[in-house]
Amino acid sequence: MLASKEFEAYLDRQKTHQLDGSQTTRQMLRRSREQIAASMALLQHQVPKIWHPEPPEQ
Repeated sequence: MLASKEFEAYLDRQKTHQLDGSQTTRQMLRRSREQIAASMALLQHQVPKIWHPEPPEQ
């Protein structure tokens, strides 16, 4: 069985790991929201006509 100090160290590592995971999740969600906002802003713009299809071969 784990000694008291070993168990406390284990709990500290678990807590740190959980906090790191939560922070990473928050950062990823923030980046996703920023990207969604940027995409929505781009969708508000007029799409330029820059593609011209090749004429059909005769």
